[in-house]
Amino acid sequence: MYHKTKQIGEVDILVIEDHQIVLLGLSTLLSTCDGIRRIDKATTAVEAISLAREHVFDIIIIDVELPDMSGFELLDRLREIIPDVSVIFHSMHEEFWIIKRMMNSGADAIVLKSDDIGELKKAIERVVSGDSYYSNRYEEYCREYEKQQILTERELDVLRAIAEGKKTAEIAAQLFVSNNTVEFHRKRLLRKLGASNMAELIKKAMERGFMRL
Repeated sequence: MYHKTKQIGEVDILVIEDHQIVLLGLSTLLSTCDGIRRIDKATTAVEAISLAREHVFDIIIIDVELPDMSGFELLDRLREIIPDVSVIFHSMHEEFWIIKRMMNSGADAIVLKSDDIGELKKAIERVVSGDSYYSNRYEEYCREYEKQQILTERELDVLRAIAEGKKTAEIAAQLFVSNNTVEFHRKRLLRKLGASNMAELIKKAMERGFMRL
């Protein structure tokens, strides 16, 4: 959470957003919120880092995607400069792997750009007052994400066979299914575990506890 010693009217915010229309909308929205003293704006990661070195902000509002650096990488950099800064993620991205990263980022509030504008105002006001806030739509995605992460028995069978180095035809014969069925489960495993290839799939499966060495 942001600095507990701050009083209402003493909160300084840095908005990091590369789309000018969205940036203008955020600035207008912030002007209607109580408790805000200063609003600075950045359209790139480099500009945001420079501003953070010049001033200790209480809250940053940040997008996941920026032209010169990912929002997640930028957040790590900003936390090195301002360790106690509070974070509001405001993103248009609703892919499960991004939802997961936002979940694990330690953000104080998360609102999707597809949410009603009132959700963002609630998030800002809650974080300004020292609380956290996650939009209803984001919470729905989180619940769906968690359901997606549960592997079925058949998916675990395919996963173990892949780890043993077996090819599609071998797995199909072992499980008495078609090659297409094996490929379907293979692609689903990659998607569920957020992996891009078989080596990464096995690594992530072990990290998640689905397999052991």
